[in-house]
Amino acid sequence: MPYLLYSEYILNYTAGMSKAIYEVQSSELSRNPLKVFSAAELNPVTVTRRDGEDLLIMAKARAEDSSDFMVHASRVMSALADEQGTIVERMMKQYPWIHPLDDHWRAVCVDDLIKTTISSVSMNAPDAAMRKLLSWRETAYATSMGWGEEPKEWLEKPVRVKRPRRLIEKP
Repeated sequence: MPYLLYSEYILNYTAGMSKAIYEVQSSELSRNPLKVFSAAELNPVTVTRRDGEDLLIMAKARAEDSSDFMVHASRVMSALADEQGTIVERMMKQYPWIHPLDDHWRAVCVDDLIKTTISSVSMNAPDAAMRKLLSWRETAYATSMGWGEEPKEWLEKPVRVKRPRRLIEKP
């Protein structure tokens, strides 16, 4: 095979590779909708058109997550812009669920949320900020329920237990 770069070789070579699709022409969507829709479940796909404005296809959950992130980022910016009280007090106005945390953990939470939000905005990657927000909210919930406050009893020797059975049995 004298020329290795002809189109059939390239198509066969790339067929085995997992390659993210970020942009397709509208004709590709018509020819192979399953491939485009599958790609759109993983990341947004731009559909370019000759006769109109480009379109974006994405999973609905991702669009909703993006909207939730914008609300979160605006709350953090509001707290940063406000000049009344400490930053912890300003963030507690935006997120009242921070109250159950003690003073030290409130400060850690607020610092963590602000830094993660700033980095998420700068990288256009809202997932990290939303995971951090959920993690701190769940921590505050557990604290408000008194979980973790009971005294711990440490065993002198480890106790071997049986492996738990599956909650959902395979059919």
